[in-house]
Formats: sequence, C-alpha cells, structure tokens
Amino acid sequence: MDITQFFSNYKNHPILFVGAGFSMRYLDGAYSWPALLEKINIELTGNNEIFIDLRRKHNHNDYGVDYSSVAEDLEVVFEESLKQDRNGKFKELNDEYFELAQTDYGISRFKLFISKLVNIKNTIFVNDEIPLLSNASKNIASVITTNYDHFIEGTLGFRTVIGNELLLSNPYGSVYKIHGCISKPSSIIITKSDYDNFNTKNELIRAQLLSLFIHNPIIFVGYSISDLNIKNVLKTIFSYIPKDTQIADEIRKNFLLIERHENIETLDVITHDIDIEGIGIIKINKVITDDFSSI
Repeated sequence: MDITQFFSNYKNHPILFVGAGFSMRYLDGAYSWPALLEKINIELTGNNEIFIDLRRKHNHNDYGVDYSSVAEDLEVVFEESLKQDRNGKFKELNDEYFELAQTDYGISRFKLFISKLVNIKNTIFVNDEIPLLSNASKNIASVITTNYDHFIEGTLGFRTVIGNELLLSNPYGSVYKIHGCISKPSSIIITKSDYDNFNTKNELIRAQLLSLFIHNPIIFVGYSISDLNIKNVLKTIFSYIPKDTQIADEIRKNFLLIERHENIETLDVITHDIDIEGIGIIKINKVITDDFSSI
C-alpha cells in the first residue's frame, strides 16, 4: 500500500512519536544515546575508555547494550570527578550546579552538562524539509518525544509540556517531553534509576499516554524498529488489550513506523513483526525511506 492511501484511512489527526534520529537528521551536532554518553566521557577525561568499559560491562547477548545502566555508572564517575576538582575544567558547571541545587533538589552535574551538550542552536540543515514539516503541523494532533532538545516544538510552534505537566494539559498542539527537557535539566531521564522511577511512579502519565495511543494514529519517526521505546509503547498497550482481539487489530493498523535508510525513496507501507517480551509477535506498519519531503 502507498503511504498516501494509508494516510487517507486516518479518521483522526495523528500523533508524532519522535526519537533522536529525527533531531540528528536536522541538527548538525545532535547525538544518539551512545554518542552522547561517549561525548561526556571524552569531555571529562580526554578519551572514551570509561565508556568502552561500561558498554562492555552492560552488554547483554539477548538485547544488546543497556545504555541506561551505562549512564547510571557514568553519572557516578562524572559527579565524583567534579566534586574532587571543584575549580578545574568544569568550574562554571559546578558554580551553576550549586546555585540551582539550592532550590532544585533533583539536579545533578551530569544532567546539567547534558543540557549544555544538547542545547544546539542555529545548526539546521536539510532546509527544504523544514517548511514542509511546519506546514504539516495543522494536520498533527500533538507530539510525544523522548528528545531533550527544542527542535520539534520550535519548528511546529507547539507548546512544551514536561513530565507531570501532561496530566493538566490540553492534549492538542503540545509537545510532550516524556523524558525531560534541557530547559529543566533535573527532568531528564537517562539513567537506569530514572527509567525505573518513571516506570513505577508515573502510572497516571502512562494511562494518559495509553488513551492517546488508543484514540489517535501514531507515527513513529526517528527510531529504528528495534528501539526500546517503541517496544515499551507496544508492551504497555498490549498488556491491557489482548493482541489477538479486534480492538487490538484496529489500534495496530493505526501505527506507522518511518524508518530512515539513505538513498531509498520508496513510500510503500509494509508490515514488520516485532517480538515483545511477555506479549509475543506484534505486526506493525513500516515505511523504509529517505524521502521525508513526500511524507
């Protein structure tokens, strides 16, 4: 099926679920998750040896590297290093940390540094797609993103909603920063402890997201088919709704993953099997393309 025909079947405006690959397409200097952690290590020590050791330590044969655990350990190293060298290379970061920590008890030097690295400005490329994306905003209900930067809300003109603010906000015309935002460094979710707290203490947010997923088409962009965030979304939905029911099938038909591959211009929608732990095989619609202008 062609993507035009696929979109014509939508009864409601879709929600974009945006990952790191989207910012990396448009921002020169944006990072993937492992690249961000490696950059922190290099800035701290001048090399990437700690990152390499931690990546090996937290590599699992079944599902690859657990980067949340890598981040957890790297945060400890980063914090201890800056404590011991209070007035060294990161003196200004330490100064800002102590100022913010007087009122923000959740702040850390590690997350404050991440907010600096991810705060990319005026480095947009692939410029011909930006106006098309902005014009498309009238047909987008809202955006959910695991990114920390301001690119998507700045391009669409949507308001930013961070963390628990989701519960009190209008679901339309908003960018939901479910993993935090550089404007509030303590909100950033990156370590294993952060993810564990999010998964156990934010049931109301998960319920709100579940409602959005059920009532609107979801377009994933900036993720690969194997991304943990996509698998977690599907696991959340199909933990409540048996995957072999009619309603589950209707929800699944509304999902589309746009997976970028260079020099591929096709816009055919195909199905792809994803194995979700505890759920089984889920079929999801997918487009493999580099033609974002047509989309």
